[in-house]
Amino acid sequence: MAGVIDDYLSGLRRDLAFDRALSRRVCEEVEAHLRDAAESDPAWPSAEAERRAIARFGAARDIAAQFASDSVKRQTSRTWLILLAAVFATFLAMRLRVMWLEGVDDPVSMLAPLVDRYGFVAAVSAAVIGWWAFRRSTVPLILCVVTLAASIAGGIVRADLLASPTHVVAGTACEVALLGMLSIHVAGLHLRLRRTANLRSEA
Repeated sequence: MAGVIDDYLSGLRRDLAFDRALSRRVCEEVEAHLRDAAESDPAWPSAEAERRAIARFGAARDIAAQFASDSVKRQTSRTWLILLAAVFATFLAMRLRVMWLEGVDDPVSMLAPLVDRYGFVAAVSAAVIGWWAFRRSTVPLILCVVTLAASIAGGIVRADLLASPTHVVAGTACEVALLGMLSIHVAGLHLRLRRTANLRSEA
């Protein structure tokens, strides 16, 4: 039969299920602390000793909310760093596509620099505004993903990537990979923000 500490850890593990690595680490640390506290109680071994150890430590929901907030901070930092790398890679790939298109005279291909440029400008604008005013929100990050994707897609379609030189293809592949990483991190940040807000409201 599960003890009081086991039930406490189950709730904590459930509240931190959105981040498995964090959940495992926190539960291991909390379990060690609670068992040490319970075993030092004069009433040990008993459920009452475990309850007193938990009462001194704090409610599982409060502990989960605190660690979830720390997880959000780390995820936010990682996401913005990846955005910076994605913007840099997109800029380089955009310049490579522009160089490749300099010798192309058909009207469709000549639009590629405009599509790349304005998609890139929109992404940078969303990033700058988001960094200064909405750093803990995923809205500017989502806008960056959308505008970068538009820039990349426009460059691929209009530059006839299959006929492009190797360095142009490599640059585009790099920005696509970074955009994929950015999308995953933005989704992860959104999940953490939502779960943290729920934990705080329920605490």
